[in-house]
Amino acid sequence: PKPVYPPAAKAVRAEGAVNVQVTVDEEGNVISATAVSGHPLLRAASVKAAGEAKFAPVLLSGQPVKVTGVLVYNFVASSEEN
Repeated sequence: PKPVYPPAAKAVRAEGAVNVQVTVDEEGNVISATAVSGHPLLRAASVKAAGEAKFAPVLLSGQPVKVTGVLVYNFVASSEEN
């Protein structure tokens, strides 16, 4: 899912990439999400979006396994009012 651009972040035109480390269980559910870099005002929204993500199970030798990875969310400040 796409993260919500926090109003406070929009107000100060915070932008850039937020990297979120995730752990995905054997069923493809995110069981852990932690922002590891990015603007502080954008991290919570990114972690929330990452936690709501769903993935296809990863198979190793035909068996589902737990995996970790990094999701990157890019926020771009716009001059348009929404």
